[in-house]
Amino acid sequence: MADDEYTVGTAAELAGVSIRTLHHYDEIGLVQPSRRSTAGYRLYSDTDVQALTRVAFYRELGLELGEIASLLADRDITDEHHLQRQRELLTERISHFTAMVSVIDHELSARAAGIGLTPQQRRAVFGQDFVAHATSAAQKWGDSKEFVQRQQRTARYSQQDWAKLREELAAINRALAEAMLSGTPPTSPLAMDLAERHREHTARWFHDCDHATHRELAVHYRNNERSGQNYDAMVPGLSQYVHDAIVANAERSG
Repeated sequence: MADDEYTVGTAAELAGVSIRTLHHYDEIGLVQPSRRSTAGYRLYSDTDVQALTRVAFYRELGLELGEIASLLADRDITDEHHLQRQRELLTERISHFTAMVSVIDHELSARAAGIGLTPQQRRAVFGQDFVAHATSAAQKWGDSKEFVQRQQRTARYSQQDWAKLREELAAINRALAEAMLSGTPPTSPLAMDLAERHREHTARWFHDCDHATHRELAVHYRNNERSGQNYDAMVPGLSQYVHDAIVANAERSG
């Protein structure tokens, strides 16, 4: 046996799978040993072990064996492509689980403060796609101090707090929509004052929000992210109007 060849037991250990799994992969043609010894024992090369490791990783990420077989059989997919694909899948899993942890932390913090939202109240506050929204937020803001601060603050809110928060924001958004529909320029004092109310609302209820942070939020609105979609659902083009008003207000502040 050559130095770069491994018995089935060693190959299984290196790939982090069982010997039974290696036998199964050989039988279905997913990963077969490069050769067999004169006694008929399987001998795996470094390349074989790498393929086994790749299969194990894809399996851990939830891919079915048939899908993995197609990926391995595609000669146009390089090792770098495999690594990039695995990184993408792993990042998606991390984002999803990070969002789920945030939801749990939110609930734990609320319980510690003596506050609990019923499922009906949670739907009323967050809508049906609560976890999906949390996942999206975690992907964009999970590493930021604003996201952490938002989670900590909102965990303490009662249903009444959420109702007041939404009422205040709805009033600001209605005023912005009315200003746009009336032809008021986003650079006007009225529009900038409304943008300032929006900034103060964010700072009061969610997280610290100086003018630089507010401008970052405005970019998300303009790019038609979740909040931007909500604005444009109210009035087409409102997300751009809000963006421009926020930018003008930030420039006014010096």
